[in-house]
Amino acid sequence: MEDNINVKNFYENSNEDEREDRESLEFCRSKKIITRYLTHNAMDIADVGGATGAYSFWLADMGHTVHLLDLVQNHIDIAKRKSQEKGLILASCLCADARELPYDHQCMDMVLLMGALYHLHSSESRIRCLTEAFRVLKLGGMILCTVMNRYNVIIAPLKYKLFDDFSRKYIEDALNTGIHEKANFYAHTPNEVISELSTVGFHSIQLFAVEGIANALGDNQIPTDEREASRLLWSLELTESIPELIGVSRNIMAVGRKPLM
Repeated sequence: MEDNINVKNFYENSNEDEREDRESLEFCRSKKIITRYLTHNAMDIADVGGATGAYSFWLADMGHTVHLLDLVQNHIDIAKRKSQEKGLILASCLCADARELPYDHQCMDMVLLMGALYHLHSSESRIRCLTEAFRVLKLGGMILCTVMNRYNVIIAPLKYKLFDDFSRKYIEDALNTGIHEKANFYAHTPNEVISELSTVGFHSIQLFAVEGIANALGDNQIPTDEREASRLLWSLELTESIPELIGVSRNIMAVGRKPLM
């Protein structure tokens, strides 16, 4: 199993709480998509790789039974403090690896993988992670996972004027392999994430562009003007599943179902 010490070291020294504000469009759009699959008011949900619990506490506040798991102990410690501050109790809050989930077979209605997959460089590790999610899901349960879009490796340097920071060779290699060595993450093509979910046994797979066309236009923030924000969110929802446009998004959310039998 590939070593993940670099991931631990990176996140032990980062503030994930700030990311929700810094990338408000991603979180807003992700929550809107997740909401469509909340089929009843008391679902058993595993938030795997859930950092300090941005999605966990949001779901717990709606009455769902939420299990937060993350690789980084610092994230879990922060989540436990937040639980006390918010008065929101999570069903469990554990430091563990997404490839070895400490949950029983068929115990979850939904599994969220909102970041774990893009820290696993090898196909073997990603398949193992997805296999574990499949194992703990109840029959008919849903997986919702976010992956980084492979083609953003060429969009981001253009948008943020980073060509001086990344050599053309680096960009070409990342585009061909999906591996971003400097940032230590893996980026999927849309077809690749469908293939990996299918390999594990998920069906009825759908892809949604999270930031969509806004990724090429702005800074991944929701506009402060309410009318502009409404227009943007409507436009993204309208175009979120158009195959020709999914590849322009910074993040892609994949949704799959475990068969009923």
